[in-house]
Amino acid sequence: MTKLPMKRIRITTAAFAVVALSLVGVAANAANKPAPKPTTTAKPTTTAKPTTPTKTTPTPAPGATPSATPSSAPTATPTPAPSNVFSIALIGDMPYDALGLTQAPNVINEINASGVDFTLFGGDTMSGKGDKCTDEAYPALKTNFFNKFGKQIFYTVGDNEWVDCDRPVKGAYDPATRLALVRSTFFGSAGSYVNLGTSTLNNPGTTTPVTVLHDTTYPEMQMFTYKGITVIIPHIPGSANNSAVDGVKCKTYNDLAKDGDAAEFAARDAANVAWINKGFGKAYSDNAIGVIVLTQANMDWEGYLAGQAMPNTECTSAYDADKQALLTNTIQFKKPVLLQNGDEHWFQLDMPMNETAGKLVQRDKGSLVENFTRVQTFGSAFNHWVELVVDPSSANLWTFKTHIVKANVATHG
Repeated sequence: MTKLPMKRIRITTAAFAVVALSLVGVAANAANKPAPKPTTTAKPTTTAKPTTPTKTTPTPAPGATPSATPSSAPTATPTPAPSNVFSIALIGDMPYDALGLTQAPNVINEINASGVDFTLFGGDTMSGKGDKCTDEAYPALKTNFFNKFGKQIFYTVGDNEWVDCDRPVKGAYDPATRLALVRSTFFGSAGSYVNLGTSTLNNPGTTTPVTVLHDTTYPEMQMFTYKGITVIIPHIPGSANNSAVDGVKCKTYNDLAKDGDAAEFAARDAANVAWINKGFGKAYSDNAIGVIVLTQANMDWEGYLAGQAMPNTECTSAYDADKQALLTNTIQFKKPVLLQNGDEHWFQLDMPMNETAGKLVQRDKGSLVENFTRVQTFGSAFNHWVELVVDPSSANLWTFKTHIVKANVATHG
């Protein structure tokens, strides 16, 4: 969907520039013990060099410090890491359009050569305006995109795959029929769930696949624990989460007078909250040292989208229950929580969760929840990828490295 410019903490990366950013938060130590309640709050800081990327190591606050080190090198031979250190590729909004059909294979080739353990994909396989939601489009995406990944790829559904399919430019399809097709193509059902990618993610040191749990009603909702990290995948798409909007209080997304489905939204939203709660319960049971939550939607943590004047006001209150569930569980969990989303197409790393008395507060009000970090991935016209390095023995549980794909670098000037 079309977005307006917003004032945010952002990281942008050019082909030969390096920007390093550190965010101070709270996490468990290497022994997997809960971190003490933080007594300091650090704001993100940035440093820049026009030369070789370097890793920034700040003096950590109590607990963990997520850090970001973008890399300008398009390819590199993976460096051997300690056995407890592993990497995950983070992407979204691909192949998306005609440009992506050309450039996404370059991203996939780099990820396949990188040595990551698996990939998390934040939805929107197709454009919201230029691609029709035909029956043939979905199996073609499975064959020509998802199954080009050598390692398993986990996918959360975007709005462009079904919510926005009622747009005339996308073929004026019934979104419910498109969602059914998404589920049958990419996720399957009980007893015959679909694996995306050409291999399965196995438990460390074995040939036994990791157990991936699915919700029986919403098979796209998934969760699993791997090497001490619990991954939770609800189904939270953009376009106001498919909630009903009338074009009076909030904008529609389908170029029509009304948009969304109140009943579908209410049922799935309740299931999302239950799934998030269940996922954190699994993290406790598995003695996880961190949690990753994967969504497609930018849920408007700062309130800028909802604060626009009509005709641009967005009904982002449709995400309030999901954000509250994340807040409550993050505070209780105490260890690092990472939210990955797509939707906006540019890379962004921040700590947008603030609260007062257990309720969310936007922008610079309330108290920072220091163990919550958000990463927004590249996509659409910016076909690059982010590597998440997880090091349980480090004060920095999360380290982010941006990989600028040389073949996809734009020509400037």
